[in-house]
Amino acid sequence: MERRSTRREKAAETKQKIFETAVRLIKENGYNNVTVSEICRAAGVAKGSFYVHYNSKEDVVRASYHTDMSAYMQRYHTAFLETHPNASYDERIIYFMELELRFAEYAGYEMTCLAYALNLGTCVPGPSEHLTQRGFSEDLYDAIQKNSDNNISPLSSDEVFCYFESAIRGLMATWCFSDASFSIVERGKKYIPLLVYSIYAGPDA
Repeated sequence: MERRSTRREKAAETKQKIFETAVRLIKENGYNNVTVSEICRAAGVAKGSFYVHYNSKEDVVRASYHTDMSAYMQRYHTAFLETHPNASYDERIIYFMELELRFAEYAGYEMTCLAYALNLGTCVPGPSEHLTQRGFSEDLYDAIQKNSDNNISPLSSDEVFCYFESAIRGLMATWCFSDASFSIVERGKKYIPLLVYSIYAGPDA
């Protein structure tokens, strides 16, 4: 039993090493300029080890946006709640959505564009597991539900969640299509409060 556990831990460590190395090289050199062989060489693993865990570089990009984004969102959202325990649900929702845009800026233009394209590509053969892998979105949905008494719109909590997430994804797509010609974070700081207070009464109501 102990030997099996150690084997699993070693496999997990190898996968993490491949993942972190691949993401670093792609960010540094560009997706098309990095090969699986180079990833394995930099990670110090055999090429066969790569294919034990991933089918292709595309798998790494998809995992990057899910794994990296989940860790990023959880880290900063938790820190916000700890330092702002009295924040209103409006403020929590605004911060959460701005955080999604900050992650896009952190991940970078190329990784964001690639993640969009590759995740959309999985929808065609289906079924897409994209939404189920965005576990961190439950925090946004929870805040929306708890803020339902302040909802001045005709939309249900489910519809508000879809509306907010669609707006964020739409801004990310526009940022990608514009070749990152504007600051996605600064644009979000202007748009998100307008979006949120079209649904909720707001602090001055």
